[in-house]
Amino acid sequence: MAKFQIIKDFDNKYHFNLKLKSGDIVLRSSDRTIAKIACEKQIDLVRTNSKFAQRFSRQSDEQGSYFILKDADNQVLGRSGYYTYWLDMERSIAAVRSYTHDAELEDLSSLAQKEVEMSL
Repeated sequence: MAKFQIIKDFDNKYHFNLKLKSGDIVLRSSDRTIAKIACEKQIDLVRTNSKFAQRFSRQSDEQGSYFILKDADNQVLGRSGYYTYWLDMERSIAAVRSYTHDAELEDLSSLAQKEVEMSL
């Protein structure tokens, strides 16, 4: 189980996190948008594109391994955090592929920033 959280930053821009039932955030939006509807459209694109294994790009650098989800036009939709172990990253990709299609949507954009931080 998972949920998308829409968050409004201090500078009034929106982004999303995909959060698993365990509390782990497995995917963060690649862009911050000025309109909430644009953020919701990004979530719809994640739902559509996460079905396809080839849309996930595995990367690594000096901080660890991570994955990127792209759309059919190779535009980045979201990025994971860093993983120490490759297998943990693969499990997170599997979770994104399994749970995004029916993940609930939680709109935290109207909450005060302090309340948002407490819910993450």
